[in-house]
Amino acid sequence: MSDDFDIHPPYPDDLPAIIALWRERMMIISQSAPHLRRHMQAEADYLSALRHWLDTRTAVILCAKKNHVVLGYIITIHRDDKMVIMDMALDAHAYHRGLAKALFLAVQTSPMSQPIIIRVARYYAVEQAFWRGLGAQEWTNHTWETNPLYQWMILSSDPPLKPI
Repeated sequence: MSDDFDIHPPYPDDLPAIIALWRERMMIISQSAPHLRRHMQAEADYLSALRHWLDTRTAVILCAKKNHVVLGYIITIHRDDKMVIMDMALDAHAYHRGLAKALFLAVQTSPMSQPIIIRVARYYAVEQAFWRGLGAQEWTNHTWETNPLYQWMILSSDPPLKPI
């Protein structure tokens, strides 16, 4: 059983909360890998990417809210006939049971007929554990961007059915 979340595309007034969640995620990653801080995306670059994703028809951005507070978001794009999860961040100050899985299931609108590729923080064990729990494995068969902060994972079948 999960908490009740409203999951929908972000409204303009949700964007500051999304940026705050992104900042929080970057802070956690920087604490995990301080020697790689120079590889972190600057906030201005992230805002530019976010604007691009908001204007791109092949991108899907969803945020989860409870009591009008943004608790998390997920950003996916379609690339090379694959669904690619570019970013997902959750409120790290409180546990919201089932939030990550609810966001993932909201973007996965149909049974998986193709692999899902996920850009995962290399030194963020909690994030990696979530995706591995759904059956994701490291994916090295690509020519996409490389950044020492991130690794690519692939989820090639429907996730196991587990209670949320």
